[in-house]
Amino acid sequence: MRHMSAAITLAAGIAVLSIPAKAEEAAPAPAEAEAAAPKGFWERDTLTGDWGGLRSSLDASGLKLGGVYTGEVLGNPSGGLRQRAVAKGLLEIDIDADFDKLIGWQGLTFHTSLFQIHGRSMSANFLSNNFTVRDIEAAPAGRIWAMWLQQSVYDDLASLRVGQMPEQEEFCVSSNGAYFINGTFGWPIGFAANMPSGGGAYPLAMTGARVKVQPTPELAILTAVFNGDPAPMIYSNNPDPQRRNRYGLNFDTNQPPHWFGEVQYGVNQDKGAEGLPTMVKLGGWYHNGRFLDQRYDNQGISLGSAASNTIAKTYRGSWGIYGVIDHMLWKKPGSEDGGIGVFTRLFVSPEDRSAMPYYDEVGLTWKGMIEGRDDDVAGIAIGYGKMSPALASRDRDAISLGTNTTVRDFEMVTEVLYRAQMNPWFTLVPNVQYVMHPGGGIAYPDRPTTRIPDATVVGLRAVLKL
Repeated sequence: MRHMSAAITLAAGIAVLSIPAKAEEAAPAPAEAEAAAPKGFWERDTLTGDWGGLRSSLDASGLKLGGVYTGEVLGNPSGGLRQRAVAKGLLEIDIDADFDKLIGWQGLTFHTSLFQIHGRSMSANFLSNNFTVRDIEAAPAGRIWAMWLQQSVYDDLASLRVGQMPEQEEFCVSSNGAYFINGTFGWPIGFAANMPSGGGAYPLAMTGARVKVQPTPELAILTAVFNGDPAPMIYSNNPDPQRRNRYGLNFDTNQPPHWFGEVQYGVNQDKGAEGLPTMVKLGGWYHNGRFLDQRYDNQGISLGSAASNTIAKTYRGSWGIYGVIDHMLWKKPGSEDGGIGVFTRLFVSPEDRSAMPYYDEVGLTWKGMIEGRDDDVAGIAIGYGKMSPALASRDRDAISLGTNTTVRDFEMVTEVLYRAQMNPWFTLVPNVQYVMHPGGGIAYPDRPTTRIPDATVVGLRAVLKL
């Protein structure tokens, strides 16, 4: 193929030299000719290429098809319930439609994401921790992840999105935190532990509507309402919400609503900006459903007592507030987005009805740390979640009344990774995590006074852009 390309290029050059000067001016510049040449296997943007031009043709017509495969092996050489090695994989297929190109309807777009999840889960089977050590960890299944329509108006000044949407992709997003693999740096456990069925986060989504208004390039305001439970118990008695909504087909709108609001303010967000980028987000949520007291039953007796009827006291509604900061500390000279960045997220919810009312995370990333590896990212992050004092008091009540158990206090994870961009479509991610107090300090199932020990998890992830 290279010899054929060279022959074609040589023949074209001879032909250009043999025609008049006026036609010579119309010949493509060297940079244009290079850009038009097909990229080789290792240089192209996706593993499967352009499908003989079909992909580009569809994209030009308003239909974009893409996908990502994430596969990994990991194990816990120490700690947890027992030591094991597992393999896990996620195939994601994305379909996007631009109706302006398709039928001339300006501002209307469609998106859907489909998942095929396979392999064993480390956290669920061998650690019993809250902070899932992999953001792709879920029960094996094929499911719908997202399916929505969005209408934008006034050059994207405002937009309305309606359909099946992950709350995880709409609110409380940290761009620097997204580099990390532990699930809490995507959808924080400070949300998941306190919302019905874990909230609208991987691998579950919620039916809802989101409005975004961006009056200035720096300021954006988001508000949304979602169906309050992605996997309500009315459809199944299975305690696992992923089993209750196995295929992502729950488009229910009859659950108590879940409201979100967020204000975003960002400066120097363009890659070519001279100043250091900073993004600040402040938000909150309110859920209209009923929530369980963490200590008392509906008769005022501790749930840790044998005299309790085990029917927890309930409250109407719950809420949470949060803040997010992404800030670049140092920008690499001559780079568009390389340098050292920091991020933090903080969450607060009421103690009496929240299993984990306080959560915080902080992390540091360095893009282009190694000379000549400008797209690689190194990072370290720490997530900390404090269990409810009411829940801890319930455990102490049980101990004082003769029950053998542990007192839950907190869970914490530290993650170190390096994302090596091998080529445009292939990324390798070696990763190490240390999990403290799995489950907030819970005990072995068969040893009620012995906590599950802290765990070390080591893994290697491969990401293929299809």
